Parts: sequence; C-alpha cells; structure tokens
Amino acid sequence: ITVPTLVIGAAHDTMDPEHMRWVATQVQRGSFLLCPQGSHLDIWDDQRTYASGLVRFLKAVDAGHSAVVF
Repeated sequence: ITVPTLVIGAAHDTMDPEHMRWVATQVQRGSFLLCPQGSHLDIWDDQRTYASGLVRFLKAVDAGHSAVVF
C-alpha cells in the first residue's frame, strides 16, 4: 500500500492495539490512531477521538504530509 493509510486501534478491542500500531508501520505512508475509550466499534464508543483523529489525518494528507503520529 503506497497511499496514506490510517490504521485505527481501540484499547478495549479484541484486536490488540499494539498490533494495529505495528500494521501502520508496514505500509509506506501509515499512520496510527488509538481510541482509548473505544472497543471494536470505536466510531461509536469513542466518537470524539475517532472523529477528531480522522479529520486531523485527512487535513494532514491534504497538506501533503505522508504520515501522522497521533
């Protein structure tokens, strides 16, 4: 994957958030967002973190930044 990619992990998900952080390092322009209050449905469980992180990622990509650390 060569396009900017946002990998989102959640503290209370069954998928290990540290593994999700690693996944972000395996793509050329990967970024990682952790939703500390989220579960598998972090878009619902941790809406503020999810939405603000997604917006920051999109703005960074629009500004030409290749990867963002959250």
